[in-house]
Amino acid sequence: MSLSYNEAKLVRATIPSLKEHGEHIATVFYKTMLRNHPELNNYFNNANMQSGAQPRALTSLILAFASNINHISELIPMMERVAQKHASLNIQADDYDIVGKYLLRAFAAVLGPNMTTDVRLAWNKAYWIMSRMLSSREAQIYKEFEPWSGWRKFMIQSKKPETEDGDVVSFVLKPVDGNKLPLYKPGQYVSLRIRVAGMTYMQIRQYSLSDVPSADSYRITVKRYIGQWADSSSEAESRLRKRRSGASIVSGSTAVSSVSGNGFDNTDTSRAGLVSNALIDDFQEGDVVELTHPAGDFGHHADDDSTVPIVLISAGIGAAPLLSILNTIIQKQPNKPVSWVHGSRQSAPFEAHVRVLAAQHPNLRTSFFKTRMADPETAMYTHDLRADLSYLNRDDLQLQNGSTKYFICGPDKFMFEMESFLESQSVSKSNVHFEAYSTGSFELKS
Repeated sequence: MSLSYNEAKLVRATIPSLKEHGEHIATVFYKTMLRNHPELNNYFNNANMQSGAQPRALTSLILAFASNINHISELIPMMERVAQKHASLNIQADDYDIVGKYLLRAFAAVLGPNMTTDVRLAWNKAYWIMSRMLSSREAQIYKEFEPWSGWRKFMIQSKKPETEDGDVVSFVLKPVDGNKLPLYKPGQYVSLRIRVAGMTYMQIRQYSLSDVPSADSYRITVKRYIGQWADSSSEAESRLRKRRSGASIVSGSTAVSSVSGNGFDNTDTSRAGLVSNALIDDFQEGDVVELTHPAGDFGHHADDDSTVPIVLISAGIGAAPLLSILNTIIQKQPNKPVSWVHGSRQSAPFEAHVRVLAAQHPNLRTSFFKTRMADPETAMYTHDLRADLSYLNRDDLQLQNGSTKYFICGPDKFMFEMESFLESQSVSKSNVHFEAYSTGSFELKS
């Protein structure tokens, strides 16, 4: 099913007005929906809601889809990112009906008399097309997840600091039911659910898996947050998100990394780092958390036996999903050319482990550098990543091979600057893959 010419024309005619009031629409829509359906609070990241990141992401998604309604094939990669995120959160088809009801009410409130019967019907159809695309793909993903369904209890088997100051901690999680675990694609993430003191609803966050896939246990790596996040509305971040990110309709988590959203302080329960800090401070070996099946479209297939070089570039906690890729390559293809390039403001997570691997495997090149862009609190105020990278040689980045694949994870500003740097070195965009740990957005076609 698709929109007719006249339906598409009606929808597109209202987009400028809806874009102008987009944040207001999303904020009012969320408040109304959550007031009438409080059970949906279990999905949402309070920090992203308070900062406005989640409402902005929702509005971007809906309006982008409508803007691109005649170019749906171009949306498939971004829709896949959203579907993977929704499957990780265990979103169900009925949830789309609730979202659509309150979203279109918000549209009507903004458009006023311009929300004619024909316009309302056209928007209903556009939303129905999008929701069915997502829910159909999510149904396929749930089939792929079988026999695992929904939330599964895991016990914390071990807890290990990964930096000298202890602000990054890895948790090895073992299934309580004792059954074998599916092998994920290195680079994927899980949703984790816990109850946090002072919070009415369960809290969900997504954390990257940070080790070789195992049928016996999973490992996630979590960073403590102690500072104020920078505003996420910068032009650089926006440009990068337009390049590679998708927003979630109903998402309580950050995109796919070991961090939480915006708006941190030391007392507010909507602060960023709420779940990560609770895990580090309050959860010990033997405690139980809940996980969903690993998901995500980012990563490197463990069975890829090509000899194409791999370069893993990260900043801060962005090292977590890339370490899963690195450890898997070392285990399965110990002679494959691979580079580990990591920027940190202070101590680098996994540095000792990576240096040991490099000593054992001459094909592994490592570069550690200092950069303020490694921390989301300072990344937006730092403008010269090229100076941080100036000492790296072409061999470190495998630039001599035009087929080299690059996997990048870190704060948005860091990834944008890294993308620009690689472009200046004539690296094809098709060879560069990003993982975000923020709420993404769609690009609107003009």
